[in-house]
Amino acid sequence: MELQIINSLEDEVKVGFAITIAEKVFSKIKAVDARYTDGREALNQCWTWAESNGISGDNLYKLIDNAECTGISEFAEDEDDLNVARLWSLLVDTVCYTSWRAYKKEKRKYLPQSLEGIKEESLIIFIESAIETTFVTKEEIVTMGQHLLSNYQVRNDKRVIIRDDFMKKVMNEY
Repeated sequence: MELQIINSLEDEVKVGFAITIAEKVFSKIKAVDARYTDGREALNQCWTWAESNGISGDNLYKLIDNAECTGISEFAEDEDDLNVARLWSLLVDTVCYTSWRAYKKEKRKYLPQSLEGIKEESLIIFIESAIETTFVTKEEIVTMGQHLLSNYQVRNDKRVIIRDDFMKKVMNEY
C-alpha cells in the first residue's frame, strides 16, 4: 500500500486498518494465555478510539507503558519465542499508532517520548512488521488493502466506523 493512498484515508480508517491487521495476528494467542485479557483490552480500547474517539491518547498510552510496569510492552520484552514476541510487538505498535493519532486529534503539543518518532509512514512500517510475524501474509495484506480502499476511499468520508462491519468489509467476509 502506497503512502499517498494511505494519506487519502481518514485517520480513524487508518487506525481501523492497523487494528484489523492486529486482530488477525492476535487471533493466534489463545484465550487461556495469561496475557490474553490485557491484549484483548488493548485492542478493544483502540477500537473505541477508531469508532468514536472515545478514549484519550493518555489512556491509550497507559496500556503500553505505565508506572506499575504492567503495560503490554512488557509481554514482548519477556517473551522467549521470537514469533510470539513479534506478535506482542505488533500489538504494542498498534496501540502506539492509535495513541499517536489520538494525541494528534487532541492537538497535543507534546507526546510521550516513545511516540515522537511516529509519522505518516509508520503505517507502512507497521504493515511490513505484520508480515514479518508470519501470522499474516503479504497477499492477505494486499487483499485487505484493496477491500479497505473499495469501502473507505477518500478523506472527509464521514462514515462511522463500527468494528464488526469494518472488519468484515476489510476482510471481505460479506
